[in-house]
Amino acid sequence: MPRLKDFSIRQKENGVYEIRFRRYGYNESFSSKDFSVAKQKAFTWLATFEHEIQANENFVILKRSEKGDFYESNTVMFKVFAHNYLYNVKKSMVVQYTFDNIINIYKNHVAKIYDKYPVSKIKPEMIQKHLNVLSKEKGRTCETVRSILNGIFEYAVASGVIDRNPMKAVFIKKHERTTGTALSKDEERNFVESIKGTKHEAIFLKMLYSGVRPCEINDIKEDLEHNTITIKNGKLKSYQKNLFRIIPIFPLYKQVAECDCGKLNPRKLSYEFREYCPNHQLKDLRHTFTTRARECGIDNELVAVWTGHSLGNITSSVYTHFSIEFQQEQAKKLVYI
Repeated sequence: MPRLKDFSIRQKENGVYEIRFRRYGYNESFSSKDFSVAKQKAFTWLATFEHEIQANENFVILKRSEKGDFYESNTVMFKVFAHNYLYNVKKSMVVQYTFDNIINIYKNHVAKIYDKYPVSKIKPEMIQKHLNVLSKEKGRTCETVRSILNGIFEYAVASGVIDRNPMKAVFIKKHERTTGTALSKDEERNFVESIKGTKHEAIFLKMLYSGVRPCEINDIKEDLEHNTITIKNGKLKSYQKNLFRIIPIFPLYKQVAECDCGKLNPRKLSYEFREYCPNHQLKDLRHTFTTRARECGIDNELVAVWTGHSLGNITSSVYTHFSIEFQQEQAKKLVYI
């Protein structure tokens, strides 16, 4: 939690004092030519945590509780505790792309509702009303919000901040998720024709002809000498060890294999894709690759290896190993346009 040592104080060349706080997921600055004014701004910000504070001759610090903590359990603000959980616990459990999505949903659908309350004051009734409304408008987002809240409150229970997770008494209707739809062959041909000469033609084709996920597009390494592509897996759980997968350079992929696409924003790329293919989502390029591979007679387990999917059962995932030589022979079948 915020302490004296967490703040930095500097005086700029123009004489302005700047007090900065850059920890626990926060990025706060308090400036003024009058140091006492800058200090008061920081004091006001700290007061929003509803912690007991006192003035120090140099700055503002939090009073310690009798146990030596910097807060009492019944005054821990949701904002502070949630940021500590998300940035110090959850971040290490997921890949960066997933974490960025979690933070985006937290800011838009969690922080605005709960940040002003102490953790101990948030009850099931409040959460249930919130999720009931959200589920009608955004079912998938509602499930993610529920997962975020459950993680925060489980951690609060484990930390001794609260005795019981309020999410245990909250219920929402399960959202039926769509898995995506492959482009038909006519749609695929029209899409390939429509993106010719565009800025991101090469990256769209790389995704279409390799099954790479949108969150993996910045981590493709091509080895033309050995005819392979190395991809950093974008959907790993914290306990999974296969950080990279190596797949063949497929026949249709070769036409764009040496194109340098630079760093790309998957979200912006997704919006651009909809301009060319309004009835589909960017991830449907991946579904199209999977569908074409199966149509060409490629074994489902091998397709799963290429796309980084779970093989579906423990025996397959543990004992099935395809040599790169076998994979490259099978890859020759993927000529379908």
